[in-house]
Amino acid sequence: MIVEVVGSIISGSLALLADAGHMLTDSAAIALALFAMWLSGRSATVGRTFGYHRTEVLAALVNTLSLWLIAGLIFFEAVERFFETPELEGGILFTVGIIGLIVNIVAAYILHAAAGESLNVEGAYQHVLADMLGSVGVIISGALVLAFEWYIADPILSIVVGLLILKSSWGLFMGVFKVLLEGTPDSVDMYELCSEMEEVEGVTLVHDVHAWTITSGYNAFTAHVLVDPSYTGESDDLLNQLRKIARRYDLTHITLQLEHSAADCEQENHHVDHLVARSMAEADSM
Repeated sequence: MIVEVVGSIISGSLALLADAGHMLTDSAAIALALFAMWLSGRSATVGRTFGYHRTEVLAALVNTLSLWLIAGLIFFEAVERFFETPELEGGILFTVGIIGLIVNIVAAYILHAAAGESLNVEGAYQHVLADMLGSVGVIISGALVLAFEWYIADPILSIVVGLLILKSSWGLFMGVFKVLLEGTPDSVDMYELCSEMEEVEGVTLVHDVHAWTITSGYNAFTAHVLVDPSYTGESDDLLNQLRKIARRYDLTHITLQLEHSAADCEQENHHVDHLVARSMAEADSM
């Protein structure tokens, strides 16, 4: 980052300065991710029964929004450069860009393995990837200045990098948005899960179903299970069978309530759309 700041002052490059600023946010993003991981590891309390796991999701959200802020600043500065394009030192641009690219490749390699398992780490990883794109932009800009003295390449490539940052961070934002809205985890086909549970002997209906993500890798599931009055088996055996089915859908925090009547459930959202979907599928197959 320091090398890029000095290089941008000497060369007058916006792309290099933008890349340096982004590398600063990379450090902040990784520090925020580490802090969130530490905080999420604290024990649950009576006031916070799920502990601090959501801090990792919030850290990912902050990192996403900071990426958008960076992109906005790059666009703003780039537009100004179109009206007043300074002369640039292509050799410095190219050399410093190569150094930045190597550093970012190493950082991305370190973060890559865990990025798919945690939105929090994914946020830091996206920062590094965006910075890698910035370094590539700096290298191309330096090469064009050296070869053709195309100084306008600097703001143009800056805008391209900004657009790539927005594109790459959109998936992360949608992942965070889904968790915060307590959307159904991607690993769960709710229709299939409920239908499979209802095939267990003794189960009449699965209703009042909820599945959501607390944080990456920690999915919760609750449901009411209406038991056939004629069922004579052990309740524990029935619960164990249902829990085994739920775990196959990557659900870890499972709460099931056995009922022999739905009379006390009038105020609850029964979530039995799977019955409609199943009946439509059966009708189509006939």
